[in-house]
Amino acid sequence: MVSLVTESQVASLQRGFQGRISMGEPMREYTSFRIGGPADVLIEPYSVDDLREALKWAWGFGLPVFILGNGTNLLVADEGIRGAVIRIGPRLSSLEFHGETVTAGAGISLPALARACTERGLAGLEWAVGIPGSLGGAITMNAGAYSCTIGDVFKEVEVFSLDGQRSTRTADEMHFAQRSSRLSQGDIVAFRATLALRPGNVEESLARMQEYMADRKVKQPLHMPSAGCIFQNPSGRGAGRYIDAAGLKGLRIGGAEISPVHANFIVNTGNATARDVLMLMSHVRRVVYEKFGVDLVPEVRVVGG
Repeated sequence: MVSLVTESQVASLQRGFQGRISMGEPMREYTSFRIGGPADVLIEPYSVDDLREALKWAWGFGLPVFILGNGTNLLVADEGIRGAVIRIGPRLSSLEFHGETVTAGAGISLPALARACTERGLAGLEWAVGIPGSLGGAITMNAGAYSCTIGDVFKEVEVFSLDGQRSTRTADEMHFAQRSSRLSQGDIVAFRATLALRPGNVEESLARMQEYMADRKVKQPLHMPSAGCIFQNPSGRGAGRYIDAAGLKGLRIGGAEISPVHANFIVNTGNATARDVLMLMSHVRRVVYEKFGVDLVPEVRVVGG
């Protein structure tokens, strides 16, 4: 597909920009699914100022912007992503503690944040130790596990609008819902957030985290590339149970397979395309609806094309 970004446009951003800029970067290298075609341009800010400059640059040229975190819970089209992909990565992972609150950069990994808080004697994030996303992605999708979500401990987030204007959003303004938040609309970009935790017992929290990790190793195909749970859980029953009851475990289309370990995971067996995954998702939704009258809603975010 024809790129929306020219070399001369990229050259205008490079002046004074400290981060990394790469044209035609394959997105499969930046997603846990290991699937996805090239981005017109991939931009990795190394500072908050870098992030603002990248947003203002894209705004000035009228380029579409996609914000990327750790690339979990994401399926990128085989055709890739047009416009600018801005990756909020490890360079934006500052960490500060103030009493029972923690303020962290949006690029910090959720497991690293959970461990740091636990070691500090703060409880409330133990459930996040096995979720491979970033803090920014977790807030965007209101990530959760074991009946807990990031919205439960959220206090405020600092954001940029797409034209580089800075503001702060409180919990009441975030509209947290099942796997969504105000950030899901894509018109503001988080770069730092504050969470409100509670005093905890370090040994008890560490033990709980070990239990969660052991549970995930048994129940989830952690050894295979995937995007985590592919469908949201319908009320009253897990999506995987419906898929399993429909006899779909182990079904393959191309290189995409419904995991024999957990039916709500689609795994990349080595050469899966986004088309394979989408066809398999469509088949699963149709069969489950025909058998049980349940319309499974995708949890994975599909972008590009």
